[in-house]
Amino acid sequence: MRSRILLFFTGLLLVPLVTYFVILFARGYRPDFRNKEFKPTGILATSSLPENAQVYVNGILKTATNSNFNLEPGDYTVEIKKDGFQPWKKTLKVATEEVTRAYATLFPSVSSLKSITSTGASIPVISSDGTKAIYFYKNILYLLDLSESPLGLLNRDPKQIYTLNTAPYTLIWSPDSRQILTISTSSAQLIDLGQQPVKTISSPSGQLALWSQQRAAQELQKDIILPATFREILATSAANLVWSPKENKLLYTATASAVIPDNLIKPLPGSNSTPQARALKPGSIYVYDVEEDKNFEIKIENSKLKIENLRWFSDSWHLVFSQPGKITVMEYDNSNPTVIYQGPMEQDFAYPYPSGKQILILTNLNPSVKNSVPNLYAISLR
Repeated sequence: MRSRILLFFTGLLLVPLVTYFVILFARGYRPDFRNKEFKPTGILATSSLPENAQVYVNGILKTATNSNFNLEPGDYTVEIKKDGFQPWKKTLKVATEEVTRAYATLFPSVSSLKSITSTGASIPVISSDGTKAIYFYKNILYLLDLSESPLGLLNRDPKQIYTLNTAPYTLIWSPDSRQILTISTSSAQLIDLGQQPVKTISSPSGQLALWSQQRAAQELQKDIILPATFREILATSAANLVWSPKENKLLYTATASAVIPDNLIKPLPGSNSTPQARALKPGSIYVYDVEEDKNFEIKIENSKLKIENLRWFSDSWHLVFSQPGKITVMEYDNSNPTVIYQGPMEQDFAYPYPSGKQILILTNLNPSVKNSVPNLYAISLR
């Protein structure tokens, strides 16, 4: 009887005590046997594409992706490396009882090119939704599907969709990516990908005005998710707004000086600790993270950055910057700029596929050969 009572009271003491230590452990506290205490820690969650990359913290190999481990609060230099890929490096702040994420997209050390066209391509234009491209060659208009097929096929053959009487000097997509306006010196045609016949347009300016109104309406719908104060700043101090594919980040050019107030939304635990640029400078380019209320300046050392040469990567995490003879991919907070291609290019044309596995470029690999013409190629990233 006495042993049962002893066991009962022991249980009353042990159960709350064990529960207390389990809760501490779950919150990131770890025993420090030297100082005989529980120390608070944070969690570093590492992941990469591709996986099984080595993770270094302050130069020391810790683990391989994808994995989580505890660290004492502080700033750490985190590197993620894998053979055959360019390394990823970033300074991250680990806070008590918070999860800090280190996500790295690793790009090949040596890029490979795949030929998409072989007979030539002129004035390639990407659709508004980024899933298609059009171009013409010898007055024939071609459509190229950039989306990945259910079987995983990426490089599909271009499809001939229309023969033009005269070569166009402008190809323009509709906001819904269903129509194409071709404009030449003598005529203009409106091509509907789902209907026939092709319509001849007497006043292209009227069609363009209609599409401009539609785009403005679409942008207005997207702007609703922005904090009211930031919307006011954009209205008076920004231009060239480009939403990311997931519509959670906004690329823009500052046109006037302004300061974005802090904490437009409640700070999120474990958010991006990269230094911000909330004081806008005219002419500078920025990315605003809608979910975390963070604003970052985009700049490339020794390069003249133009927003026309920046495109969102399909993951809404990276930007593609094209310049003569070079393509660079960087994260949205301006970290980890990575050169993925160096070589001949036409018109600085470089657009990522929706899958994120390739980048479409226009180049002439044999410029010294007589009568050689530019063609479309895909840079493989996976």
